[in-house]
Amino acid sequence: MGDTDTASLQNLHDIIVPGAETWWPPAPGWYAVIALVLAAALVILWKSWRQWRRNRYRGEALRKLAKIRQAGTEGDLREAPVLLKRAALSAWPREAVAGLVGADWHRFLDESAQTDLFCSGAGDLLDRLAYSSRSGRVLSEQESAALLDAVQMWLKRHRAPGQGD
Repeated sequence: MGDTDTASLQNLHDIIVPGAETWWPPAPGWYAVIALVLAAALVILWKSWRQWRRNRYRGEALRKLAKIRQAGTEGDLREAPVLLKRAALSAWPREAVAGLVGADWHRFLDESAQTDLFCSGAGDLLDRLAYSSRSGRVLSEQESAALLDAVQMWLKRHRAPGQGD
């Protein structure tokens, strides 16, 4: 029986231990996972960049409003109606916004920000400020603060076409 017997314990060899696991190259499925994650990251970055570009005017308008509020003079306050119109023209087509005045303008402002501030009083303050020919003070300090608060609220909350977020 010697070496030719396959059942003999003398024919046993040491256990061969497999080599250490390597991390590279990964299995083919990992390439698909990495590609999906990269694609998703690119889509998110692209959409974020587009959203930032679409809303850049909003940040600029809010900074300008802060300067108007800080200055606190009637001359600076008279820039608020112009600021509102410029911001609206940045977000909507010219044909939809440029010709709006009075009650139509107030209704547009309220509908686009889902509020009633302009139809219920802030719009009248806006018109008094925009169309007053007096060089003196047109609005009281309380009225000025209320108007600036309404303008700020509109700049922050309005939703232009294509801005569902």
